Amino acid sequence: MFSISQMKNRPMILIGLFLMLQDSPPAIPSISSWDPLGVQGLRHRASLSNQVVTLWKGCRGPQTPPLAQRWLGPGSPQRHYCSHPDSDTNPKCLSPGSRAPATHSGSLPTSDQLTHVDTEGRAAMVDVGGKPDTERVAVASAMVLLGPVAFRLVQENRLKKGDALVVAQLAGVQAAKLTSQLIPLCHHVALSHVHVRLELDSTRHAVVIQASCQARGPTGVEMEALTSAAVAALTLYDMCKAVSRDIVLGDIKLISKTGGQRGDFHRT
Repeated sequence: MFSISQMKNRPMILIGLFLMLQDSPPAIPSISSWDPLGVQGLRHRASLSNQVVTLWKGCRGPQTPPLAQRWLGPGSPQRHYCSHPDSDTNPKCLSPGSRAPATHSGSLPTSDQLTHVDTEGRAAMVDVGGKPDTERVAVASAMVLLGPVAFRLVQENRLKKGDALVVAQLAGVQAAKLTSQLIPLCHHVALSHVHVRLELDSTRHAVVIQASCQARGPTGVEMEALTSAAVAALTLYDMCKAVSRDIVLGDIKLISKTGGQRGDFHRT
């Protein structure tokens, strides 16, 4: 009779289970009647499989909870991410949970809570369909600290890649038009005007970038202005990285915004 304990490179757990099965009573009585199709053998093998599964579950002991439950605990909140929290059937939800309340564009809070994230951490695009179209203007800025060597080459337009200031200016304009494709929950805005200005600061060996965006619509253009300034700064880094890697990008901030229900903002 075949014995799994005599196999070469045999699994150790299966050996123990097989020995336990040998000590257990047979699942069905021995029947000597004629069985040309081997039905009883199949039943016997199925019974042995059931015994193996039962013994395997017993040997494993209590189930270990998932890693998130072990770390967070049974009462800890878990974040959920959903593209459409108001949909009944949503295959894009990574973790199921209760539905998020619908966001209405009527009386929006000033700044008490995030409009793109609910209390359970699920993200959703804000509905701006009911908001009136108003004139929107936003201005943002950024700074690139080039260092003395790279700054002199940019100032004299002697970089091998070409005019860094012109390329960065065009990149800022292009980035403003592509903001909704870069920022997941940002609305697509029909911009009426984009202006990117770069100024050289010789005292700090830096380039100061200022981007302004303008549109008429139901949502603001702050993200367009910020994205424009940031991408212009990144483009400057790309143009100058062959000369120096000690280039610092920073001070990206919103200078002002006008229009919309939340009022105007001007940085002092």
